[in-house]
Amino acid sequence: MTAELLPCPPMPAPPRLEWIYDEHDPQGLPRRILDPHGNVLLRRDRTGDHERLWLRLPDHRQIALVLDAADHAVLGRCDAVVSPEGETLALASAVDWHHPTSIPALDRPGALPPGAGTAILDLLAWRALRAGSDPLRYRGPYPSAALWSALEASFRVDEPVARAQARFLAGAEQRALAGTMDTIDVAFHPAPHVRCWPRPRICVQHRAGIERIHLDGHAFDPAPTSMRRLQRDGDDVVACIAVGPTIVAELLRLDPSGEPRDEPSPLPPAPPALCGTPLPDAVVRVLGEVVMAQAPRLLVPGLRDVLASARVVWGDPGLSLVRWRGDALELHGALVAALPTDPTALLGVLTLAVEGPLRRAAAARLARAFEASQA
Repeated sequence: MTAELLPCPPMPAPPRLEWIYDEHDPQGLPRRILDPHGNVLLRRDRTGDHERLWLRLPDHRQIALVLDAADHAVLGRCDAVVSPEGETLALASAVDWHHPTSIPALDRPGALPPGAGTAILDLLAWRALRAGSDPLRYRGPYPSAALWSALEASFRVDEPVARAQARFLAGAEQRALAGTMDTIDVAFHPAPHVRCWPRPRICVQHRAGIERIHLDGHAFDPAPTSMRRLQRDGDDVVACIAVGPTIVAELLRLDPSGEPRDEPSPLPPAPPALCGTPLPDAVVRVLGEVVMAQAPRLLVPGLRDVLASARVVWGDPGLSLVRWRGDALELHGALVAALPTDPTALLGVLTLAVEGPLRRAAAARLARAFEASQA
C-alpha cells in the first residue's frame, strides 16, 4: 500500500447533524442532536433544579454535564461531569451554554473517559458558533499540552500555532500550584467537528475531511508518530497499526465520505511465546529517565513512584496497544517485528508508546495524594 499522511484535498463536506430544539425556545439548548444515521449525540433532560446534557462518546458510553451543579474552592461555581451511575467524575468551571464566553477549566481531566473532554469542548464550540460569541479564552489554573490537543479538534487560532501554544503553556506549573484563575490571552475561534457512527464499532470525526476515527473506542489519527494511524491510499482513508514508517496491519478502510468499505479486520495476535516477557531492567530505567526528563516538573515525583514498582512486559492488550495490567505496563507483542534496530530510533518508539500511560498513572497517583491530604 502506498500511503500518505492526511489531510489530502479535495475534502468532502462533513455530514450534517440534526439539531432538535423545543418549539417554545428555539434559541435555547438543543433537546437532541442526531447524526445522519440516527444516533443520538446529545440529549437534554432535567433532574430537580438541574439541567443535564448527555453526550455520546466514541465507544457509545455516555457522560452527563449537570449544569450549575456545585462549588469548587478554586474554580468557583461549576458544572459537574457525571457518569450514568451518578458518580461525579470531575467539576468544570460553569459555562453559560446559551452564550459561551470562555473555555472552562476541569479539576480532574485525567478522571474522564476517553473522548469525553473532546466531546465537551466540541459542544462548547458549536454553542459559541451558534451564539455568535467572540473568540473564547481559557480561564483557569490548568493549561496543559493535553488540553491544547483537545482544543485543536474544535477550535482554531488566527496566529502561528507554535507561538500561540507556547503562550498558552507558559508558566503552567506555577499557575497550577497557585490556583491562578487569570485568563490566558490566546483567542480560540470555534471550528467544531462532526462525529457520526456509520457502523456500531466505528466513529468517524469529520471537519477538514476525516480527521480521526475511533474503532471500538480506540482513536486513530494522522500524526506520523501515532501507532494507531490514519493514512490515505488514493481516495480512501485507512486505519492501520504502524511503527514509524512500517505498517503492521491495515484494520479498516473508509471511502472519502467516511463510509466503511468493509467490516474491520482483526489486529494480528501477539506471538504467544513472547507474552509475559519483560523488557530488560536497563531498558526500562532508560525509558523512565527519558519520560521524566520530558515531563512537567509537577509530574516527576509521581512518575518516579510509578516507575519504582512498574514492570514493562510484552503481551496482547488488543487495540489499546499499551495498557496497565496490575503493576505491569503491557506492550503489544505484534509490534516487535516492526521495531527499528537502531538504538536511538528504538528508544524513541518505546518512549512514545509508554509515555502517555506512565504520565496518566503518575497524575492519578498525585491526585489521590492531594485528595487524601484534603480529607
